[in-house]
Amino acid sequence: MSHRITIEQAQQMHQKEQENKQLMKSGKTVKSRRQKKYATSRKRQDGILWRMKDRIRKTHGTMPKHLKETKT
Repeated sequence: MSHRITIEQAQQMHQKEQENKQLMKSGKTVKSRRQKKYATSRKRQDGILWRMKDRIRKTHGTMPKHLKETKT
């Protein structure tokens, strides 16, 4: 079953979206669910990339022996 909304609800949602865009442009934090989800996913991705960079620094850019592919 589709989730239908009224024209008034759609206008309210659009207005809130526009207000959030203005807040983001001015540099203020937005407290919407979508913005929080985006922020947490960015933090997670930054952590993964940081671990990879740290591993590369430790090995001085060389691939560990157990991760090298061997041709058979």
